[in-house]
Amino acid sequence: MKIIHITYGFGLGGIETMLHNIANEQVALGQKIYIIVINDIINKELKNSLDPRIKFICLKRKVSSKSILPFIKLNYLLFKINPDIIHLHYSSIARFIFIPSLLHKTCVTQHDVCNKQNSQYLYKCKRIYAISNIVKTDIKKWTGLDSEVVLNGIDVDKIKHQQYSQTEIKLFKIVQVSRLMHEKKGQHILIQAVNKLIRQGYNQIRLDFIGDGESHEYLEGLVKELDIKEYVRFLGNKDQSYIYEHLCDYNLFVQPSIYEGFGLTVTEAMAAKIPVLVSDNQGPMEIIDNGKYGYYFKNKDVYDCAKKIINIITNKKDLVKIESAYNHVKDNFNVKLTSVSYLNHYKEFINDKYASIIK
Repeated sequence: MKIIHITYGFGLGGIETMLHNIANEQVALGQKIYIIVINDIINKELKNSLDPRIKFICLKRKVSSKSILPFIKLNYLLFKINPDIIHLHYSSIARFIFIPSLLHKTCVTQHDVCNKQNSQYLYKCKRIYAISNIVKTDIKKWTGLDSEVVLNGIDVDKIKHQQYSQTEIKLFKIVQVSRLMHEKKGQHILIQAVNKLIRQGYNQIRLDFIGDGESHEYLEGLVKELDIKEYVRFLGNKDQSYIYEHLCDYNLFVQPSIYEGFGLTVTEAMAAKIPVLVSDNQGPMEIIDNGKYGYYFKNKDVYDCAKKIINIITNKKDLVKIESAYNHVKDNFNVKLTSVSYLNHYKEFINDKYASIIK
């Protein structure tokens, strides 16, 4: 099959790294893969780690530009390449595909729970894929449209495992990996919880944030206001290879999201064989199967977050849960399975199109 993936940018966000991994797997399975990036937002490390057989095209549109030229070029490229499948990673891109025959080839992945902005153009796409069961339910609730679940996946084999040791932990290291966007990702809740731990005497602790975003200044200000700068580090954006190598250096991964459709970094931490603590909302709870494969605290509750971290620090590490979590990710959230699942859905989509034409 000839498949074109289209996205707005190719930075270090969850959607982009997910697309990177799927494209690499699909081309390895013998498919002809193109990636078209609309905006001039490219992370060189991520781009350079794509399989060289993938055709990568950037339209170099400036963010918020009113020019229609990039979209004329997009339609020209789609018409010229004439793919079997056009896979969108934001439904709003569908409004820029002007040729009806091309629009009939579009499918889209809904990468998050729905809101007015990210779901209003879903109806334009002929197939909708949800990254989790909670997102599938949300799509139906917001739009009335049906979708098919294709679970997100990671490259489990590339993630370094934590080596178990009976030696006492002198410095308890916590990590959170995501865009610094506290109104969604809840980093301020984690910072306040760590502050409470420190005030209770748990001062052999360190919190690292991996990622960057619009809340960076606010979060650094909060850390300064609480006077815990020596306990909290902002490491900035790191590429996938760094994260896969260093997740296992930590004693706990915390995802304090206020809302979340999935939680790719939660699965990565589980694959690194470190305990995970998530807020009890939507996607992350689905990943840990409501506590079977990880720990959770009440959403937005600083006190409960601090309490659960203390429980994890003071109690003996549950090696059975950690190993079960690893196997759960390997069996259900492996990018190899995700890629094959998409290919099977593409084939069904193409067959349905041909069947409708014959009728």
